[in-house]
Amino acid sequence: MASEKHKELAAFIKGVHQNLRLQSRSVGAERAWSEHCQQTHVLEKYAENMKLLATEFWEKNNSKESDLCRIKWVVNQCEEYFYKSGYVSATAKENKLSTRYLNKPVKQVELSGDVLKLLDVGSCYNPFSNFSIFEVTALDLMPATSDVIKCDFLSVNIDIDAKIIENPCFDLPAEHFDVVVFSLLLEYFPFSDQRFRCCANAYELLKPGGLLFILTPDSKHATANSKVMKSWRYALASLGFWRVSYQKLRHLHCMAYRKCVDPQVSRSWLVAQECQELPETLMCIPQDFHDYCDTSADVALLPERCDVDNSLLADTFSSLPDVDVFS
Repeated sequence: MASEKHKELAAFIKGVHQNLRLQSRSVGAERAWSEHCQQTHVLEKYAENMKLLATEFWEKNNSKESDLCRIKWVVNQCEEYFYKSGYVSATAKENKLSTRYLNKPVKQVELSGDVLKLLDVGSCYNPFSNFSIFEVTALDLMPATSDVIKCDFLSVNIDIDAKIIENPCFDLPAEHFDVVVFSLLLEYFPFSDQRFRCCANAYELLKPGGLLFILTPDSKHATANSKVMKSWRYALASLGFWRVSYQKLRHLHCMAYRKCVDPQVSRSWLVAQECQELPETLMCIPQDFHDYCDTSADVALLPERCDVDNSLLADTFSSLPDVDVFS
């Protein structure tokens, strides 16, 4: 059972999400996001609350069960893919699909180096810095710790000639990263096209054959939101991503998508699925279809449909690695 402090922190986070969603419906996504990015006091408190959820409640709620920890899931997937048989297997799969749809094999791309360049977007407290297999670049709209770089990922410029990642960050180097992580990130954005743009940015930033990890909260059984996951798969295929791993943990959907060496492979597969919707409309979440009260309503009076998923932020941030990341 969550403590009162735990509930208070989660309630504030929920309120920020709902207010952004309401503002977006009132004034439009771009204006609402621009105004949100300027609310320094709110963003600072949001970052502080997230950090508290990760530290104050870690010792009490942390579990060594693999089905509770998203960080361990990403690390394990990276080890399997980059250091064991995963990359070879995924390349063979892409080759097979390319031969089927395009009548040609894909270009061979070799892995580079032992240390993986990982971009953690919406990092908050840089949890991946504890793992020696990663060279981490951690970004957040409002960092909670000094080793996280301030960046609005939705509007960041991506340039093949960008060399130095500054703080605050306005430019990132194209095809520079082996891994991009969106952990509890996409549901922060109130519209499908914003989530899609984030994934498009990830595609540009990844090396060919690199991995995009998407972790999104859902406490229901594995197939309850299967249509949502299917739609996301279609949207990502349009960008050139192919799903190589999926697991439903207790409170999360965990997905790993490979950046195809040839994006036409996943796009040809998508054509065969006869999907008629525009890709940017496909990255919906259940909250998108929720009828909120009008913008004058108090957040506390809003319907409770989103309580479960938003409170999962608190539960999930309590499931950290076996070390205190702030020590």
